This record gives sequence, structure tokens and C-alpha cells, in this order.
Amino acid sequence: MTNSLRIAWVAIQELLHEKVSYLLIGFALFSLGMSLVFGQMTYGEQAKLTLDFMLGATQISMLLFAIFMGISLFQKELSMGSISMILSKPISRASFLLGKYLGQVCMQFLITWMMGLMTCLFCLRFGTGSFSAAAVFQTVTLIAWEAAIITAVTYAFAVNSGAVVTSLGAASIFFIGHGRDTVSSNLRETSDLILWNSAKTVLPDLEIFNMKALASYSQSIEWNEFFLASCYGTVCVAFYLALAVLFFSRRDIAT
Repeated sequence: MTNSLRIAWVAIQELLHEKVSYLLIGFALFSLGMSLVFGQMTYGEQAKLTLDFMLGATQISMLLFAIFMGISLFQKELSMGSISMILSKPISRASFLLGKYLGQVCMQFLITWMMGLMTCLFCLRFGTGSFSAAAVFQTVTLIAWEAAIITAVTYAFAVNSGAVVTSLGAASIFFIGHGRDTVSSNLRETSDLILWNSAKTVLPDLEIFNMKALASYSQSIEWNEFFLASCYGTVCVAFYLALAVLFFSRRDIAT
């Protein structure tokens, strides 16, 4: 575990110095600003629409951050060959992978909470009755959990695939995770339903983490429900990280 924490700290430093990281953070801040502008262009319910736009921008920004930073952190080590030097030391592949993941997820949670704080500050101009700080906190934290799952999915793809396949695979999991009910309602053939029900056992239900609509109406969920959603996120992360470690352990890397 000590090795994983050291690697996590190095990963955090890499993210702080990564140009793509600054681009994505800049995009996130720009999205928040544009969301505020678009919300002001509407005639009614400006507070609700502004909050909805800003939370949506936070979700998309963290999706991009999770995928592209996951690819950058992991595949850069492979392309530069530095991973061989790291693994030649008494560091297991699981520790290396876990350390990279922990460093990235810590940054993601921090950035998401900062964006949530900015959202609250922007919404204060509409008066304290226009939004619920608890609802915003729950929403951005669940967005961070969703990003943590997508990061684990990205790592599971990245250990065996290139950047294009990894990004497409992780993005597909994201959209499927939010459209499980739609897919289920459109299937009619028994064989398709059996196949889909089997696939759902390994696909995360990301709608569990989607409470943007509630937050825009200043409605929070019960804290026990929030806790259960966080537990579900932990289980999903553990599952995809286990897959990533399994795939990584079978990859041929000269040390």
C-alpha cells in the first residue's frame, strides 16, 4: 500500500504539470461560465436553468478528464518505456495501477468539489432560496463517483488497447450506463433480452448517480440513499479495477 500511495503522489504531480490537464480544467471553467450566460438568456426560471447548465457542464468536463487523463497517465508510461524501470523494482503491477488510479481520482474529486463550490457562488446571486447547497454537494459528489467509475473503465481498456479504442470504449460505457432503461424498453426478441440482461450484470447503472434534475429544483436525496449510491460506486470501481489488474498482469512487459 505504501508503494501505491507513493505512485499516487507522483500521479498527482504529473497531473498538475500535464498540459492536457490544464486544457480540460480550462474547458470546465469555460463551460461553467457559458452555462451561466445561457441561463441568463432565458426568460423564466433563470436560477434553475443556470444551475442545470452548470451541473451538466461539470459532468461532461469530468467525463473528458476521466478518459483522457486516464489514457495519458497510463499509456505515457508504456510508450516511454518507463514502466519497465518501475516494475523492475519491488513494485507489483497491482500497486502501480492502483497508485495511478488513486492519484487521478483524488484530483478528480478535488476538481469536482471546486466546480461545485463555484456553482454555489454563482447561484448565490439569485438568493439563498433559489438553490440547495446540500443538493449541489450531493450532485457533484455523485458526479465525481461516476467519473471514478469511468476512470476505472478507462484503465481496464488502456492496459490492452490504444488511445482510440480506450476512449471509444469508455465513452460507450458512459452512454450505455445512462441508457440502460431505454435499451431494455426497445428490445422485443427473447434472445436479445437474455443477452442484454446478461450484459447488464457487468455494466454500471450510471443513472444512480444522476440527480441533476432534482438539484435544479433544490431537492436533495436522503443521506442514506446518498450513502448507498456511494457504496454502489465503490463496488463498480473495485470490479473494473480488478479487471484492469487482471488484464495488466497478463500483459507481456519486459522488466
